[in-house]
Amino acid sequence: MNHTRCALVAPIAALLLVAAACGGTDEVGPAPTPAPTTAATTTEAPAPTTAATTTEAPAPTTAATTTDAPAPTTAAPATTAAPAPTTAATTTTTEAPIILTDSFRGFTAEAILVGWPAIDFDDLNRTFGLDLHYANYGPVIEIVVADLNGRGGILGRRVEVTVRPFIPVGAVTADAVCVELTQDIGVFAVLDGFAGPGAEGVNECFTSTYDTILVGGQPSTEQLERATAPWITPDISLTRRGRAFVNLLREAGRLDDLGAFMLYGANSEYEPVMVDTRSALEAEGVEVPILVTNQSTGDEMATIAQLEVLLERARTEGVSSILQFGEAVYAQEYIFSLGDEFNLLILNGDSASRWSSEPPPGVDDAGLILSNKDVASSGDPTLADCIGLVETGLGITLKTPEELDDAETNYWAAMSNVCSHLALFELVATAAGPDLTNRSFAAAAASLGDVSLPGYPFASLGPDKPDARDSLTLVRWNSDSGEWEAISEPTDVG
Repeated sequence: MNHTRCALVAPIAALLLVAAACGGTDEVGPAPTPAPTTAATTTEAPAPTTAATTTEAPAPTTAATTTDAPAPTTAAPATTAAPAPTTAATTTTTEAPIILTDSFRGFTAEAILVGWPAIDFDDLNRTFGLDLHYANYGPVIEIVVADLNGRGGILGRRVEVTVRPFIPVGAVTADAVCVELTQDIGVFAVLDGFAGPGAEGVNECFTSTYDTILVGGQPSTEQLERATAPWITPDISLTRRGRAFVNLLREAGRLDDLGAFMLYGANSEYEPVMVDTRSALEAEGVEVPILVTNQSTGDEMATIAQLEVLLERARTEGVSSILQFGEAVYAQEYIFSLGDEFNLLILNGDSASRWSSEPPPGVDDAGLILSNKDVASSGDPTLADCIGLVETGLGITLKTPEELDDAETNYWAAMSNVCSHLALFELVATAAGPDLTNRSFAAAAASLGDVSLPGYPFASLGPDKPDARDSLTLVRWNSDSGEWEAISEPTDVG
């Protein structure tokens, strides 16, 4: 999916910054919560004896608290019998107790079984000689799940999570984890899914092969069409990100300053997104005279030769801005070398978060570089509870990626990924009700509407919208500070 100059390290690092997960191999979750039937049998109607002991006047408050028609205003004399307690008694039986049963695979009267594939960063570093400073996600998952269960779980059922590690290079370990979670353990759903070159495609093992719900990943339109189980994600899909970027530029008042566009894709897989983005730009009155993909991905000389021809045409067509789709590293470096001749816009700024620690060669010579991304902030109110949980549970102070020193361990990625995925699952599963199945989960997701998720103040799900995130922030690369700087507030681009 991504193309970089390095065949291994950069693709892994780019993906891990936004979607990676890892951890131990134990199940997590505290002891069962109190039986939900206690809450279910608590009724709002007043006890019949309350009405019976009222002798001064018919108790209007008793009638007002029932779900039936209000008591007549022509009350009986004070000496008569109190209003019939059968009205209140009838009200107490209108809500039947919720009976929790073992109604579906991975879904028992006491628990919901959930799988969590997790990148094993320690093994990844050992195997490939890398030096990635990401914390394994297992301890964070345990803390956040324990908090959910301490709040009563999901409609009285505790959530039991089984974490299974994998290596995000190739499909070997990912395939094994998929089979174990779906066939050996029989989980109800999987959170986060697989990421990394060669591993991400294995997500279809859950949704298409073994009919298991997945909350996570970056599904394409074609993958969603093949899925037999619900597939939703807290993040914004790449298929929608182009149009969302255009919405962000419009809301930030930047489109008029960027002139005509050339859309450039790192490979032909981006063409559907590029076509949709062109339509969005043209709907805003922006000219897009050139739309082209690189047919020589991985070949530096061929890439530059093609780009030289394209840029001559761009000059003729009056292009001012180039919107890049995918990890087009060779093309990117060539555009940097041209100074400020063209503005460069990068479709997925989350994939460029690593620039803060590893600026691409030549970027200091470039002109205006804009993108859209999730701007990490320890003061984000939508993340406040999650940050507090993890800091207390691990005994650390969480730092954003921008605040970390080179040798410090990144716990932020674990916190933000775990909290957003679990929060979305909790919202949808709760909305689906006590009889949780693939069908009820899908119906709940389709009707969820507008919500907020940790890190994403604007989010929503709908019948044709399986990717929840609607929050993007416009950012500009500052060569002096070596950082992406926000030049807009988080914006609803849905």
